[in-house]
Amino acid sequence: MNTTLTRAAQEEMPLIRYFFVCFFNDLAQYDPNIIINKHGLPIWSLASGGENIQTVGECADFNWWIRGACEHWIIRVDGVPAGSILILADKNHLPDGVDFELLDFYITPKDRRQGVGKAAARLAFDLHHGDWQVFELARNTPALKFWRAVISEYTNNNFQDLDDGAQQRFRN
Repeated sequence: MNTTLTRAAQEEMPLIRYFFVCFFNDLAQYDPNIIINKHGLPIWSLASGGENIQTVGECADFNWWIRGACEHWIIRVDGVPAGSILILADKNHLPDGVDFELLDFYITPKDRRQGVGKAAARLAFDLHHGDWQVFELARNTPALKFWRAVISEYTNNNFQDLDDGAQQRFRN
């Protein structure tokens, strides 16, 4: 199984946006502010107008926020799309002392628990050298466990665990 990252070309943005909606749907089980609307799409409940969102494209637009300022990467397994990674490198949206944030990380259910996520995370971190941060929702215990293990191994246990374990910072 060969895991690679490719920067999304403009014509691949519909795939990135589809994976984002899948990611946002997964997050709904851990974030009470993400609800499923009457059309079956995950929306941020604190923003008005989400009840009228009817398509995946509209859902991505409605929930996109800062993601337009990110680098968009497609995770591939043996050349086939298996997920996406969004990396924020825009200093206007990062706290002092942070160069990069792994903002969104999505692996398709078929490719989970097979080493794809770990390989993709390492590849993503190797894209840029500097000070990184990764956040998880405090209720998302699978993500908390995954990121602590991956970052611990990647940094040889040289990272900060902040926000009661829901944020990691490290330098590579």
